[in-house]
Amino acid sequence: MIEELDQIVEEQKKVIVQNIKKYLKLNNLTQSDLAEKIDIAKSTMSDYMNYRAKPSSGVLEKMAMVFGVTKADIDTTYKNKVVDIVNGQLEYVSKETNMFRAVEETKGSYQDSQKPLKLKKSKIPILGSIAAGQPIEAVEDIVDEIYPAYDVKNYQDVFGLVVRGESMNKIAPNGHYAILRKQEEVENGEIAAVIVNGSYATLKKVYKFTDLIVLEPCSFDETIIDQKYTKENCDDIKIIGKFLYSVSPMIN
Repeated sequence: MIEELDQIVEEQKKVIVQNIKKYLKLNNLTQSDLAEKIDIAKSTMSDYMNYRAKPSSGVLEKMAMVFGVTKADIDTTYKNKVVDIVNGQLEYVSKETNMFRAVEETKGSYQDSQKPLKLKKSKIPILGSIAAGQPIEAVEDIVDEIYPAYDVKNYQDVFGLVVRGESMNKIAPNGHYAILRKQEEVENGEIAAVIVNGSYATLKKVYKFTDLIVLEPCSFDETIIDQKYTKENCDDIKIIGKFLYSVSPMIN
């Protein structure tokens, strides 16, 4: 059984490397470029690309953000899985069998268990839309519920929104879920869900100046431009949540 698991790990390393190479080529990046963008050593990147190590979940998340894809597009073991955290460790559960394969990231190996996973009760609600003046707690437009991808404090303050459109497709493609933490302020350059003049929440990079707020897209479509708001063209603008990460919805 151990040999079979080791073989699975080695095969998955190859899949990950193949996908990293594909997205490097599509984005005209080198391995060194990627290492710099995700703040890891070039030697660590070399270990990944030569199958000496497997990227952790956090590293995969950073790579996905650089490439404008999901983590599952790089490491296919994330496809058709739900996630739970048990004893501080991510465990991935097959929707079909409700059995799990826990990934021990520090060793880069898989462990089998024949016991059904005991899922946490806390799920993140995915909301179809939020309008101005509508408290998040009172929103009834809940289209899905998912388990958190990693451990966060105060689960009750985390929610998701369905991404509509292509203005943020580098980090949150159309139809994906943007996971956010409820808060009314973010630092310049951080991504947030924002309600402008009573319309529905939009996801953008936020820059605040004395008399100006700029909402910047993060899109492969260069025709999508910044939205600039002042007192002259905006009566009300409200930040409702800070962006944490995006996930692809499950395909039933």
